[in-house]
This record gives sequence, C-alpha cells and structure tokens, in this order.
Amino acid sequence: MRGTHFLRFVAPAAMLAAALHPAIAQQAPGTASVSGIVFDSIRGHPMGGAQVGIQGTTLLAVADGDGRFHLDSVPPGTYRMVASHPILDSLGISLVTPPITLAAGQSRTVDMATPSASALVGQLCPAAWLTRGPAALFGRIRNADTDQPLGNARVSVVWTELELGGLRKVPHIRAATTDADGTYRICGLPATLDGKVQVALAGRRSGDVPVTLNNEVLAVRSLSLGTGAAVVATAPAAATAGDTVPVKPRTMVRARLTGRVLSVTGEPVAGARVQLEGTTRIMNTPADGSFELDSLPSGTQVVIARRIGYNPVEQVVELSSGSADSVTLRFEQAVSVLPTVTTEAQRTSGLQAVGFTTREKMGTGFFLDEQQIDRRQADRFTDLMRAVPGFRVQTSGFDTYVYDVRQTGTNCVNYVVDGTPWVSMSPGDVNSFLLPQNVGAMEVYHAGQTPAEFIQPTASGCATVVIWTKWRLSRGGPKR
Repeated sequence: MRGTHFLRFVAPAAMLAAALHPAIAQQAPGTASVSGIVFDSIRGHPMGGAQVGIQGTTLLAVADGDGRFHLDSVPPGTYRMVASHPILDSLGISLVTPPITLAAGQSRTVDMATPSASALVGQLCPAAWLTRGPAALFGRIRNADTDQPLGNARVSVVWTELELGGLRKVPHIRAATTDADGTYRICGLPATLDGKVQVALAGRRSGDVPVTLNNEVLAVRSLSLGTGAAVVATAPAAATAGDTVPVKPRTMVRARLTGRVLSVTGEPVAGARVQLEGTTRIMNTPADGSFELDSLPSGTQVVIARRIGYNPVEQVVELSSGSADSVTLRFEQAVSVLPTVTTEAQRTSGLQAVGFTTREKMGTGFFLDEQQIDRRQADRFTDLMRAVPGFRVQTSGFDTYVYDVRQTGTNCVNYVVDGTPWVSMSPGDVNSFLLPQNVGAMEVYHAGQTPAEFIQPTASGCATVVIWTKWRLSRGGPKR
C-alpha cells in the first residue's frame, strides 16, 4: 500500500528528531515494516540524508542518496511518521504524515514530500505581502559558537530594481525579525533578484551574503552570528605617517580562517590580498598561495581575494570560535582591464546603488566618475590623487605617500575599497592591487569632511579616499 504524504506544521523537525533513536537491526516476529521515499519538492530532488522515524517508537532510518528509507520491526498500531532534514530546519517546518495503521506482518510503503515552493510561499506568506512580489526568502539564524537558535535578530535583504523604463536602478530593502526558534520569512520579493542578506543583533552583524532568485518564488538562506566575545582586532605592521590606516575597534571572537588562493588552472597564486570583508584582517599570500586570518568575528562572513590581473573572488564562510574553517579561493578568469560600463544609464545605476550620487549632491568632498578617471590615463592608482585639490603625492623608493596638505600633525589618509576599510601593509600598496582602469568611481574627503559611514572611529580626523571598483559597481549591490 503506497501513499504520498505532505508537510504538516508541527514542532521544528530538529526537536522531533532528537526524540528518535537508532532502529532495531532485524525484523522481529509479529511486527510490520515501512519503506518509502522522502522527496524535496522545493528543490525538485530526493531528500538524501533525511532522518525518518515513527513517533512513539525508538525507530529511526536515514534516507539514502535517492531518498529511500526502510524501517523494520515496527510494533502493530497506529502512528505518525516524521522526517527531519537541515532544509526543513531552515524553513522552520516539519514533515509529518497523517496517522497510518500497521498490522502484524504488513509491509507498507509510505512516501513523504514537502509542498512545492509556490505552495509553501502561498501558505506561509500573508496575501497582502504577495501583492508586492511573488517570491520569499526563508531561513534560520543560529549562534555560531553555541549552535543554538537566535531569536529577535534582524534579517535584512537589499537589492536593486530597474525603474523608469529600465533607465535607473533603485535600491530596495526588506527586513524581518527571527522567531524564538531562529526562523525568519521575508515575503513580497521580486521573482528575479540579485542582492545581499545580512543578520544583525545587539550591535553584531554577519557579512553581506549574496542571495539570488532567477525567476523563482523561494530562496532559502540560513546564517549564523557570533557571541561577540570581547577581543579587539589589531592591524598589521603600522604604515608610516602620511599613509596610515587606523584600526576600527570591533568586537571579535577568536575565530580563524585558513585556505589557499588558486588560479583558474589550479596553480597557487602568490601576492594575492585576502581580507575578511568589513574587517581589518588581511594577508598577502606567499608563493604557495596559502593564507591564515585570525581574531575574526564568528558567524556567516565573506572573504575576498584581489590581485592585479584577475577579477576579485569572494566566498561565504561559516566561522566559529575555538575552531578553524578552511576554504579555497579560485580566480575564475584573468583580465588586464575590466569591461567598461557601456551606457550612461548603467553608470548612473551603479553609482546610485552605492550612494555615490547622493553624497556628490551634498557638495562635500571631491568626486570622480568612470569617464573622468579614464580621461586621466593614470599609470598607477595614486596618480589619480595628483588631480585632487589639496592633496600631494610623493614617491620614495618603492613607497608612495599621499598627503592632505590642509592637515597638520599626523596627516593620515584612510582608504576604503568597495565599502571595506583598506589596511595598508606599506605606504601606497593600493597601487599593487588596483589599476586605475579598474576603478569606476572615487570620493575624496579632507579631514573633518568624511561621511559617517566611512569614518574610522579611532582616527576621525583623517582624510578619506573611497574607491569603488568597476567590478563592484557592475554588480549593482549596495554598499556595506
């Protein structure tokens, strides 16, 4: 006898699975057996690895790669079957059958399946929200260091949409607060979306994690957030006067990330700059392409690698205190010059998305867009600073110093690249990782003029150079 049973909303799957224990190894006389398939209708494939149990018993089976399971030695009676799986935990739902009756000696087939993505969105999202958009983002937020669910955390997704007949990209944001079990649901999203999702709680935040919908109605993205144990990051060797980038105080835990940077052919890449986005933790890779970053914020974060001759590569990582994660960053393609933005509408859209246009209209600072930068035909990035009023560029040996001539005393200059603070290993080392033809826009602020989002709290009196790469602007994503 075969039947397919769909999702029933009860307690979270993880809680149900915890009450189940390993199955009896052999069929006992006078008992029944149950076989079937667990299917993930949301992603359209079998739910391999799902744990399937029978409530009221100690029986438990793990579905194979094809979603098949088998349970022996089931005492006669009426039961509900339950399946648990990480995807169900992320959605905050459980898969439970209606009551089934098993007789002695009976072998019964019971298939289990989740609702389709569209059905699930329709059931869990208010109709009023779906009038704004047919899609939704679901997930679960957990504590990266204790693995416990995080309630009352704010999850936000940001993206841009083409408006005014496709001539302008307008940024949008939608947010939700997690329930006590850590689950969240953000409804009313467009079916086509390329954005970022982030979780924040009590001053702590995750990285900006990519999320994409390609004409779909449901995306699932779970994240984690660290406890925020008090450890303050320190910078690499201090840069000399005139090119100092002070450290921004940030609550850290001692998470660690190791890995390698490879070329598209699998060869190690030396001299790549690896940085955890939003932090001052960086390293330049040696000949074997390896890297190690410590004193990192735990939780879901984003690591990025840069090197002249390659497009930047970024990857989402899960960090926790007391353990190290390891990743491989692979440059997908080598390029000498990134493609230029071809239309005025595309140029404007990218600048609007990162807030460049708004800040330019405020009239504070000096601004250069892509066309103005290209016209300067600079050989090195710091050559672009020679055209900025009130700044002086001086080269000494292999080092290049940038000075704010209106400043007295420390005369420090901070760099911010694609929204993340740039820690200088040596004066002017930005020249080693950014070519002028890769820069899509620049904002330069004298000391005391820097907008709040770019200020380094320990050195608020420094001048600031904000750099937006063509790679970042072409993605249309919001600034950090």
